[in-house]
Amino acid sequence: MAQDATRHFVVTNRSTARRRRGGRLVEYVDDRAHRALPVFRVARFAPFARPPGRAADDDAFTARVSLVPDAFVESYEGLDPGDDPDRHPGTRCLFLELYQRMSRAPEGKGDALFFIHGFNTDWPASLRLLQRLHELYVTPASSPVSVIVMFSWPSYGSLLRYPSDQRTARESGQLLGRLMAKLAQFHRDFFEPRPGGAPPHCGRQIHLAAHSMGNQVLEALFEAIRRAEDARGPFLGEALLLSADVDWTALDPGRPLHGLPDVCDRVHVYNHDSDDALRISETFKNREKRLGRHGPRDLRRLPPRTLVVDASDLRLPAGRPPRDAFAPTAEAIVAARTSSTRERLFDHWGYLYRPEVIADIRAVLRCEPSAKIRGRERKDERLFRLVPRRRRSS
Repeated sequence: MAQDATRHFVVTNRSTARRRRGGRLVEYVDDRAHRALPVFRVARFAPFARPPGRAADDDAFTARVSLVPDAFVESYEGLDPGDDPDRHPGTRCLFLELYQRMSRAPEGKGDALFFIHGFNTDWPASLRLLQRLHELYVTPASSPVSVIVMFSWPSYGSLLRYPSDQRTARESGQLLGRLMAKLAQFHRDFFEPRPGGAPPHCGRQIHLAAHSMGNQVLEALFEAIRRAEDARGPFLGEALLLSADVDWTALDPGRPLHGLPDVCDRVHVYNHDSDDALRISETFKNREKRLGRHGPRDLRRLPPRTLVVDASDLRLPAGRPPRDAFAPTAEAIVAARTSSTRERLFDHWGYLYRPEVIADIRAVLRCEPSAKIRGRERKDERLFRLVPRRRRSS
């Protein structure tokens, strides 16, 4: 079967169910229970060719999802690089298709982005987000990404369920450690010498990004990795911590994320001091200042190859909040607030709405040297500040 060169993957531990459609039973994600299952499923998502209007309902997005047949995968030995991924279940399908897509991509493309969403993101909202990521980080020629893998953990999609989401995020991160172990096993099995020679490495990279509470998922993942030697491996490229809803000491020695550079090439932490979503988090939900609002507490305690990008000088034009298919999801938090606070709350989604942040992330994904990325001012050996576009031309 010919592959669809635009489809993306979703890995999820949300609940699934079956229903009859066209005379046969079809599996689908049924997230009404919002339970963090101890197992994950793999699904494909076919993005819209054109950005859907804001009136597109949830069913329009969920209809573009198809679950991959599931089976327990013991090994990846004997997996041929020319196989049809559709003939394999679960992670065998996922990893094989990723390898093929990355290997066959044209020059300047072919990287993969593994993305972990944040708090207040239900199943349809995670698909709207995936569509938006496709438009910003796959469609443009300036981005090296060709395929996205989103981890959609069972957030409630409700402001009132913050404590529940925190608990679910931690449980989901522990489970995600199993996926990382399977990826490490795939590398060992698939590229092991064999008659006729091992498959060639594709030369592309898998990047990692986590937004908001998705960084708590990431913390739990690295707690699991610290206890599992077989889950480790330096097989990731760039790591992006976006508006991280974790303590501002999360990267200090002894903390789980201090080991992040052990599995990737470079880490970038993006923060904005007007991020009112994190202001609410640290005022009402947590006792520590948040990394995504204040940046790290002490730059000298950061692990190697870890840099901070401060976006606090960036502001949206007054009276012009973003309007797109993902906006209703973001507005679930900001709808009841004043226009001035509403505009500042969009600082929490700079990677989706701030042109300067989007351009900076694309440059990072292209692996450009940190000090040479346009639009930055160096404030310290580890700290950069993004310059608003209006000031760059003045």
